[in-house]
Amino acid sequence: MGALESMPEEDVVEQFQEGPTMFENWGPTQINNLHSLYIAENHDFGITCTEFTTLLASAIPEGKVAGHRLLKTFDCEASNMVDVLEVLCGLIVSSETSSIPWKISKIFDLFDFDKTSQITYDELFICMFSCLRSMVRVVGKGIEPEDSDVEKISDEIFLKADREPTLPITKEEFIDWVNAEVNFGQKKGQLKKITVFGLMLKFDVIEEEDAKDLEQDRLLKIASQPTKNTKKGRKSHHHHHKKETKVDSEKKE
Repeated sequence: MGALESMPEEDVVEQFQEGPTMFENWGPTQINNLHSLYIAENHDFGITCTEFTTLLASAIPEGKVAGHRLLKTFDCEASNMVDVLEVLCGLIVSSETSSIPWKISKIFDLFDFDKTSQITYDELFICMFSCLRSMVRVVGKGIEPEDSDVEKISDEIFLKADREPTLPITKEEFIDWVNAEVNFGQKKGQLKKITVFGLMLKFDVIEEEDAKDLEQDRLLKIASQPTKNTKKGRKSHHHHHKKETKVDSEKKE
């Protein structure tokens, strides 16, 4: 689900600027901008592909080139409609530059429609359904969640909070449940990353072999990428080389 601690702000900006078409590089700034504009413009849950493209370009100008990939990922081609809250869930769970506490808090906020730091059973159901389906779409593999499966999860959360379905649960109760369930019981500081694949496996929306294959691909991709120090070294070498060239040209003169 992302790094346990937030990346330093300069690293987030650098990663976003290097790959704005990769929405996995988007962090709280980009996601909050999109959510805020979606609310301010009073859109319905579902909007057309054209409306979504315009919304994205206004909210995240540098990342608008990712629009085509997002539209393809969230399968609007058949219906010409985009579920914006589902897209936001997908951006949150796949973000590689956001902390887990921020992700949990932001997902709750998406469905806290009246901003009371509480959500009803129906809002929680939509929240969990949107999150699980967004993971399947972002990854491109998995099993679409069934209503009955999401009901079981919602029932479990309300039972954990000792709350009747007719009453709302608080943000704190939601966060407590996620921390208890998603961290797989590991000690604080022991778990460095919770991947989307691990979450999907936890909630039975992907086969174990598929999750293992995808995680292996992810690790291989990370291993093949240059480290930040290497990139800095290249920049420094390039800058030093330019200085030497200038000195050499002055000598020749």
